[in-house]
Amino acid sequence: MISICLIHAMITSPIFALSSAEELWTGLVPRYRIHDSIFLAESVGGDSNPSQPMFNWGIGVTLSAENSLAKLDSSRKSRLTQVLMMCERYWNPQGPVPGFDVLPDKKGDQDRYFDDNAWMVMALVDSYEITRDPRWLKSAEASLTYVLSGEDDKLGGGIYWKEREKTSKNTCSNGPAAAACLAVYRNSKNPQHLAKAQQIYSWTKAKLLAPDGLYWDNIRLDGSLDKTQWSYNSALMLRTAKELAQITGKSVYCEDAEKLESACIKRWVKADGTIDDELQFAHLLFENLDPKNFDAKGCVSKLLEGRNSAGFFGTRWGKTSEGKHQIIHQASAVRALATYELLRRRK
Repeated sequence: MISICLIHAMITSPIFALSSAEELWTGLVPRYRIHDSIFLAESVGGDSNPSQPMFNWGIGVTLSAENSLAKLDSSRKSRLTQVLMMCERYWNPQGPVPGFDVLPDKKGDQDRYFDDNAWMVMALVDSYEITRDPRWLKSAEASLTYVLSGEDDKLGGGIYWKEREKTSKNTCSNGPAAAACLAVYRNSKNPQHLAKAQQIYSWTKAKLLAPDGLYWDNIRLDGSLDKTQWSYNSALMLRTAKELAQITGKSVYCEDAEKLESACIKRWVKADGTIDDELQFAHLLFENLDPKNFDAKGCVSKLLEGRNSAGFFGTRWGKTSEGKHQIIHQASAVRALATYELLRRRK
């Protein structure tokens, strides 16, 4: 979902005289097609395995990119449906709770990630809102059930990162889980989803908010902290705070969002337009910042500088790279560019 602040913000600068997000994506996707398969490859070039399907995290970002492109051009809904059908092949109906696997068509022989499933919830809700096909909302609700099964009372609550290896509770699983609850709540109006979002948000804030106003990566079961800071962890807590402020009207969430947004811009948004993080993290920060508070056009311009001579985006915002090119970085860039195009149309 594009953030509330982004939807309503005004960007007066004209779009660059460059290829659109749709044109860029159309040029990239065929390079990742696996021969005689509906799947897309995890990476191409370098030491890539051309028959290795993308991991579930990548397909979640790919679906989010396709959602944004379908919003720009309704004729792409048929393409979006094809991607959704591919997503279904990642679904594992086995227990203890059904959920999306890391890879397609592999049942029971891999650990599953609660954060991967939270990304799928948000993307599937977005797909439902575009297509109005209830099967995708039903799929989102089923995946949310899986996400919430990752919570227990150790450390006073919180959702684990992985299903089997339960060693840490991460911001990357809890921030997206709270946002996923709100995405489903937006359509279900089930008060339990709103209450759960507030609960998870409060737990994450209490356990993982750093003194600099940003979020640490995870807390281990012994109480020790991994103090790495990734932009997407703070971005999803920012998104949740903004949505909770709008839904509940409580000033605490608005105050949280203002402080967190200021800290995010100070840490990651550079004067030259770089969002100083890896693309799969940085695009989520970009789409959840209020463009009144940063130079969105400059960031888009810098992002486009990161394409190499073959047309691939690099691993970091505005930085070119050679060799192996993961699809998640390409989808992240296209999602960001489509977000910007949607902003301009809604001004």
